[in-house]
Amino acid sequence: MSNRSTDGPAGEQWQGMTPQDRGFTTPIVDDVFDVLADWRRRAVCRYLSTADQHAIDVRSLAVAVSNRGQSSSVPPTDATVDAVETELIEIHLPKLHDFGVLDFDERSETVRYWGAPTVEKWAEHADAVTDHQEF
Repeated sequence: MSNRSTDGPAGEQWQGMTPQDRGFTTPIVDDVFDVLADWRRRAVCRYLSTADQHAIDVRSLAVAVSNRGQSSSVPPTDATVDAVETELIEIHLPKLHDFGVLDFDERSETVRYWGAPTVEKWAEHADAVTDHQEF
């Protein structure tokens, strides 16, 4: 889901090539919606897109996501730090990693975020809709 090139600098060699030929990818809307279908993944994306740092440990991220869940309509048992941390490690961070939204190192339990503008925009919109209960 990266808009970064996978090879070589821009130049004459790329003239006439499609974005896919250059190594650029565009997220498919269904994939973006799938990634943002769970409140925890939306919270991760929203938190990381506004955080000052590009790397965070899973426990600190779980605290931030838990706080967000506790201030919303999420059942309290689903928003405890321990419950969120477990689900982040087992389900949500691997899914976000596979989609290319972030890098998740399971051994060090560290998350690195490089930015995903399309996902960020849809996550922001989903939050606005959820907060206002409108469609």
